Amino acid sequence: MLTDVDRLIESHGILSGGAQGRPGLGHITKSGTFLLCAAWELYIEELVVEIAKVLADRANSPSDLPKEVRKEISKHVKKHSHELKPLDLAGDGWRLVYLAHSKELVSQLNTPKTGPINLLVKKISGWTNPTECWSCEPNYINDFVTVRGDIAHRGSDANYVRLDTLRDDYRVHIAETVREMDNGACDYVQANSEGNSPWRRRN
Repeated sequence: MLTDVDRLIESHGILSGGAQGRPGLGHITKSGTFLLCAAWELYIEELVVEIAKVLADRANSPSDLPKEVRKEISKHVKKHSHELKPLDLAGDGWRLVYLAHSKELVSQLNTPKTGPINLLVKKISGWTNPTECWSCEPNYINDFVTVRGDIAHRGSDANYVRLDTLRDDYRVHIAETVREMDNGACDYVQANSEGNSPWRRRN
């Protein structure tokens, strides 16, 4: 998706011919902002599922999982409508229950702001306040997602997004936050499971 965002930025430059002001290309910057937020949301979803997979693979039993994860799995099983659901935990079944529930929770994320991200990551991995590893203010991400929502609901009536805002602000900060989140997740998983670094840290 980032490739598509970069192509839209490039297309804007070509179509505007370097002209200053608003050369009737607001639909391109709005599209770029919308896609960038979609890429951000997809990244969070994939990261959380990947964390769950690594934790599940490295755990010999549910007792090896972080406490918050064990509490979430237990709550999920207890409130399940099917009375035989606890049997799914027999043997290695807990892994399947854990991963399936993780994907279910991820599918419910539709507003990738600070609050929902912190709650989702905590439930699935036990990592408390992951957004603390961001160098940008949490409200920056919240405001960015709000802009996406404005575009989604108001379309052409949404506020104009300048090219430099998309290219030099949103694009730069989202990429940096992804790097920080990736490294923070890497450190968390390594500290809360057996084994080496789960993936290579990003410089």
